[in-house]
Amino acid sequence: MKKIVFLIILFFVIAIPLFYLSGCSVFSSVGIPPTVQSSSGYTSALRKATQKADIYNKLNTVMYIRATYFNKSFIRAYEKEYYNYYMKKPEDFKRKLHKYTTLFVSVYTPRRSYNNLNSNRSIWMVYLTNNEGESVMPESIKPSQRKRVFLKKFFPYVTDWSKQYIMRFPKFYDKKENKLFLNPSVRWIELVITGVNGKAVLKWNIN
Repeated sequence: MKKIVFLIILFFVIAIPLFYLSGCSVFSSVGIPPTVQSSSGYTSALRKATQKADIYNKLNTVMYIRATYFNKSFIRAYEKEYYNYYMKKPEDFKRKLHKYTTLFVSVYTPRRSYNNLNSNRSIWMVYLTNNEGESVMPESIKPSQRKRVFLKKFFPYVTDWSKQYIMRFPKFYDKKENKLFLNPSVRWIELVITGVNGKAVLKWNIN
């Protein structure tokens, strides 16, 4: 009888901690997602959608520019990458992209006063042009509201010293005539940033 009681006590002494540890293990694996690395597909799409240009004035650096064009291929890759981290699609993402031609632009200038592309008093003019000789001014240029840790993950060229902008350009070159800026005959587009201190041109071929 004493032996049976001893075995029962021994069972609970061993089984309960094992059950608890097993439960903790399951909880941890579900409640704490594993570290997610950037997929090779996203890295490749980002590289293809990104261009860079620098502005110099008498060998002095005026501006470093890195820009990603949200074309269809990159949009798909971005959505998948976002889902890998957050298990959901970015809210209102496609609705906004459908209305505009969108670029994510990271800018570094040694003089902070030059890094004000969103200001009405900026010394810089920004526009898109294409091989048809058409150009459109931005509907809006706004500083990105995302945390820098997020931006560095999705756009590794972002630094602690650069400033990020979301640039949105109209879909129509001539809305009254229903003429699209990105019409079937367009082969490339260029983002132009120009001013008294220099000019930068970033070009994307359109498939």
